[in-house]
Amino acid sequence: MAGSTRHPKDEAVESLQTLAISEALRAHLSADNLLAINSHGQEVLHGLDFAESQLLVDCSEQPPADASMREQCARLVIKHERARLRIATVDDERTAAKY
Repeated sequence: MAGSTRHPKDEAVESLQTLAISEALRAHLSADNLLAINSHGQEVLHGLDFAESQLLVDCSEQPPADASMREQCARLVIKHERARLRIATVDDERTAAKY
């Protein structure tokens, strides 16, 4: 068999869409396990889609002057924190079941 075969998994890795954030912020978010890769190969914050994740990152780096935008960012923080809480709860239940 000549040539190499490509696997869908390899293609997903090549087409990873990352958030537009500094490497320092990415390292911080990664260290706190706040980032995930969704089924579309996009880097996201837990519980948010790619566009929401980018908006929340942008809000954290440069707080918006517009009140409605600040409100939207606050809603995204709550949505993200709820998702993190669900993940932590499931993890705690799995850990507790081992003992």
